[in-house]
Amino acid sequence: MTDHLTFGQRVRFYRERRELNRQELAELLGRSQDWLYRVETDRLPVNSIRTRTDLADVLRVHLEDLQGSPALLEDHANDQGSVPAIRAALMQSRRLSGNLFDRREVPRLERIQVEVDRAWTLYQGSEYARLGEVLPGLLADTRLALHSHRTGREQGKARRGFALALHVTAVYLRKLGETNLAWTAIDQGDMAASELGDPVVTLAVRRGVAHVQLGAGLAEEAVRVTQDAANDVSAAWWRSSPEAVSVYGTLFLGGAIAAARSGDRALSSEMLRRAQEAADRLGADRNDMWTSFGPANVEIHRLATALEFEKVDEALALVTRPQAGRLAAGLPVERQARFRLDMARTYGEAHRLDDALTHLKRAFRTAPEQIRAHGFARDLARRLAKQTRRRDVHELAVRLGAMK
Repeated sequence: MTDHLTFGQRVRFYRERRELNRQELAELLGRSQDWLYRVETDRLPVNSIRTRTDLADVLRVHLEDLQGSPALLEDHANDQGSVPAIRAALMQSRRLSGNLFDRREVPRLERIQVEVDRAWTLYQGSEYARLGEVLPGLLADTRLALHSHRTGREQGKARRGFALALHVTAVYLRKLGETNLAWTAIDQGDMAASELGDPVVTLAVRRGVAHVQLGAGLAEEAVRVTQDAANDVSAAWWRSSPEAVSVYGTLFLGGAIAAARSGDRALSSEMLRRAQEAADRLGADRNDMWTSFGPANVEIHRLATALEFEKVDEALALVTRPQAGRLAAGLPVERQARFRLDMARTYGEAHRLDDALTHLKRAFRTAPEQIRAHGFARDLARRLAKQTRRRDVHELAVRLGAMK
């Protein structure tokens, strides 16, 4: 009902629904009435997820409600990648899965690995509509393989494929704002990973758990999951292979964001330090276990945490360094686009309209589906459109769904 409203208008809508006046809400937030007035009138952007989460908690709504639904997939008559189809595939009861398993043959385990790789490649390529089409079949195949291979190495391979398929499903559902369904996916994935007993898969899926928790506004819980997962492995183990280094280091990147959203700057810095230690050991950007891990991704998260703490000067220093624009050049499309978006957000906060627009356009060209789905991208486009009459700015805002 509120998707057509701006962020500030949604804050006012939910405030009035709670029958709070502006002064009462400001006091509950520990903010000034003037601050809240500027937020509600879209004069002051709220770029910190932590602040948005605080608002959602006080207004007693989900974070997704306050941010608005993501405009992710184009509507096609022959679209096979619907949320109901994914929901059916996540059901553990065959009766609740409809006809998904009818006449379905048990797939070869080698094919399972190929399908999982393909799904993660689509995710990292920001090809979300196509990914939505393949996930129901992937979930059905991996579940069928798990039920058909009950002993030995075959069972381990099937369980690994099942856990990683559920992981990619969970992060995809988070993109759609389907947090409750993402919980279902990552819960099953975590159980499968625990039963498998492979630390690489366990840490990879725990990263997914923290990711879903962050999406639900549970930053402190995401911090605990990160710390517990890291404490479960030894220093000798995480240094044992590029895969181990990558999942270990990436775990701390998510942890740094979670700590930032908890307001703990010291812990966020410590998480980044540990991620940097892993990246230094790895020595280069890699994509083991679809982590995009390495020195570049650490720097991308350094920028993201600066924005979380609303440290504009710190963020600006990062994006204006020589060669900053090429930092993510060798990473998957999803990482490149997110880095460009954070650069655009930084320039927007610094009131450098032309630079903000340049990087927002580049982010959109890099990954249209991903950027169209992102609330921060739409908010920034809307703000830029209000600051100028330039036609290209307004066209971009319309294409992002920020304006009609």
